[in-house]
Amino acid sequence: MENNFNLIVIGAGTAGIPAAVFASRRTNKILVIDSAPEIGGTLHLSSGQMSAAGTKLQKRKGIKDSPKLHLEDIIRISKGTANYELAKLAVYNASETLDWLEDLGFKALNDHPVKGKAHEPYSVNRYVWGEELGLSILKTINQPFKKAISDGKVSLELNTRVTGILTTDSGDIEGVSVKTKSGDTKKFFSNKIIIASGGYVANTSMYKRFSGHPAYGNHSYPYCLGDSISLAENLNAQTWGKDNYVTSFGVIMHSYDVPSTVRLRQIHWPERRKPWEIYVNKQGKRFIREDEPSVDNREHAILNQPDLRHWIIFDSEILQNSSSLFNDFSKEEIDEAAKNNEPMFYKSDDVASLANKAGINAANLESTIKNYNAAQSSGVDFLKRKYMPKQINKPPYYAIRSQAMSVSSTVGLKVNGNLEIINDNNRPIKGLYAAGEALGQGALMGSSFCGGMLVTPALTFGRLLGEKIIPLGFKSKGNEVNGPEGLEPTRFGDWEKNGRCSDF
Repeated sequence: MENNFNLIVIGAGTAGIPAAVFASRRTNKILVIDSAPEIGGTLHLSSGQMSAAGTKLQKRKGIKDSPKLHLEDIIRISKGTANYELAKLAVYNASETLDWLEDLGFKALNDHPVKGKAHEPYSVNRYVWGEELGLSILKTINQPFKKAISDGKVSLELNTRVTGILTTDSGDIEGVSVKTKSGDTKKFFSNKIIIASGGYVANTSMYKRFSGHPAYGNHSYPYCLGDSISLAENLNAQTWGKDNYVTSFGVIMHSYDVPSTVRLRQIHWPERRKPWEIYVNKQGKRFIREDEPSVDNREHAILNQPDLRHWIIFDSEILQNSSSLFNDFSKEEIDEAAKNNEPMFYKSDDVASLANKAGINAANLESTIKNYNAAQSSGVDFLKRKYMPKQINKPPYYAIRSQAMSVSSTVGLKVNGNLEIINDNNRPIKGLYAAGEALGQGALMGSSFCGGMLVTPALTFGRLLGEKIIPLGFKSKGNEVNGPEGLEPTRFGDWEKNGRCSDF
């Protein structure tokens, strides 16, 4: 039948494309379905940052690295909250993924790899991205994907949303039901399905359900609607990662709407710009030293503040004498925005009225500024801030409201060592697999941001599923997956038997 396939891949993005490409080397009759009008998924918005140890690029530049060191960095950065086995699977197979991209023509920036800047840095230079960010990856993997389609091995259905996963009377995976843009409904059949349809950040109700907070930022791929979780939960699939919710430290929104689009990104990294200002919460109290060197500490501090937000407080002399808080917004523009009462920008000749305008506790803010000025004079700050170039005492006074937000999904589908989705009886749903953001950031990175540990695992797990993990009708000569140091490469399913990989 024309609607029968050897493999169905839900999602034509970071994980789904390599899954189809590598599966097409082993079989034909592969169907890729995506609700968007074009392939690529979040790669259209992603920075495309990747990390891998032992790559050809590192070796050419004389950088000594190993998956063992990479995994140790993830454990360190996440403070042990990342899922060890899933992270291990990702990093021990990541170099092959980056080498494959390079063989296809992907070019990292000239000074790469680096240790990283925006997130907690790695101990070794292993972090790369291309000139066009996520599009650099998409253009690279689209080449073999288009060939697989032109060779007749892969069929692609765009503008088509999967509405359900079909099962037999005995509960076996049977296929999917879909709805097209025109409203037509169809069924496609296969007993092997990969869910690679991304996360849920564009689904505000699901976001709040899993994070406990509103989706403040409207800065995500619009098709990240949580279909991966909805489809699998209907089959009693488990999710994981909820306790690992983490956000960026803060951005400046365009409006007070929730969600809102991002207007500006403040420079809160002290190694890039030393802070002259203070940060206060809604109660008007400081909550972290503004020159705290660890971005991870800053990101976790904001999680404990009301509404995940803070205000940047300064005076006219700080505005005049410091470098701008933003790369693309001048000091004059800051003053103009505050003068015009634009959202998130406030200005007043006295601290109390500034606090009232900004929605901060006025008495506490006055006390906070008084105490900070005394600390600046004595050189001793209760938060142990070191860089205090000037007191805040020259009106007019300014406040800018900064909102923490997340552009990725913390919670995802729980899987076992074969990336099979686990049901509420802690058993794998045979024939149903997951990869990419459908697994959740919280499993791969824990309660932290580890550079490149969303994009690279998505590419890698998609590759492994298509190349080696999913049985596709015959024994593949390459049906091996790299194991941790000290374990010989073995058939993937034997990891659990060997005691080195289990349901996690």
